[in-house]
Amino acid sequence: DVFAWLRRLFVTSKTITDAEQDLESFIVRDAPVKILPVKGTSGIGVVLSGSALSALLCSCESDTTKPSPTGQNATFDVTTAPELATIGAVIKRTFGSNNGGNPVFIVRTGETTFLVLSSRCSHQGCEVNEPSQIGGKLVCPCHLAEYDPLTGQQNKPPSGSRSTGPLQKFAATFNPQTNILTITF
Repeated sequence: DVFAWLRRLFVTSKTITDAEQDLESFIVRDAPVKILPVKGTSGIGVVLSGSALSALLCSCESDTTKPSPTGQNATFDVTTAPELATIGAVIKRTFGSNNGGNPVFIVRTGETTFLVLSSRCSHQGCEVNEPSQIGGKLVCPCHLAEYDPLTGQQNKPPSGSRSTGPLQKFAATFNPQTNILTITF
């Protein structure tokens, strides 16, 4: 929607010129509501109606509801992901409609132990990025919340918001003889 797009615009645009071009393109092609660009000497602004502005500002204060547990099991052969041979490694996989159809993080926490976390940010449900290296944080691109990949705990709250809690955990059991991880959603 327009509000998510505007939030991302101001987080991802590299320069004011990029933001202006992105906003003009959006207004011409995609805008679902009337938005008026306002250009001045200091950059770009946006004029929204009072109700639209209120909805935009309040949207950052609503927390995401977690998908309801289904009790369904999914299996994963960890040998199909060579990166999981290293303790601390994280991969992202989707298991059908489990976790609301969103991917989960599979984290190797020990020789025979794994942690499975939802990739949905506990703030607004944006898809959290996997770390670029072992030991890196899980970071939400929408509001820059950071999570510890070994626990799922939120180490840094979303920009402009209070802590919204850890990533949802899913029960997982690992059979070292078969290398099969069974995840209960």
